[in-house]
Amino acid sequence: MKKIIFSTILAFKIINGGEVSTTISEVVVNEYFTIVGDHQIFAGKKESQALWSIKNPRVKFNEGSAEFLATVLFEKDKVHIKKDIKKYVDIEYDEKLNEIQLLIKNALVKMERRGKVLGKLDLSQIYQTGLVFSGPKSPIDFFKMKTKLGKIKFDVLIKDERIYFENGQIRFALDIDYNIF
Repeated sequence: MKKIIFSTILAFKIINGGEVSTTISEVVVNEYFTIVGDHQIFAGKKESQALWSIKNPRVKFNEGSAEFLATVLFEKDKVHIKKDIKKYVDIEYDEKLNEIQLLIKNALVKMERRGKVLGKLDLSQIYQTGLVFSGPKSPIDFFKMKTKLGKIKFDVLIKDERIYFENGQIRFALDIDYNIF
């Protein structure tokens, strides 16, 4: 009888797992921007392209938020515009690939003069590909153990996802639980 009660409890019990996280430091991301360096690109309609220069791209991770900062220069004919930009950074997690991607939110930069838009540039097309990092998910979804009562299967479950924006780093955490069958 004790064996049946013990087996039943094991079959339905959930063991409290804990938190597993990946930390992305501001230093690492800014090293990526240093390697990519300042960027120049021609954009616009074929007959009237403008030269866009992105200078000093970098990120700043603060308590509660992350920001992409850069100076953008626009040159077209005799028009020269300089604009310091600040865009927020968000995180997207792909559970299947176990990848964390930093996304520049509202990445479209518009250059205007007297209310007229002279050109647009999407920063995500330039920088997004290198802002992908490995996630914290375990490479296994389950494991088995032999006990006196037989084999027990443990499922590794993701209970919750959390993002912590901290000074100098972003921490992406998964709250893990184990189901016993």
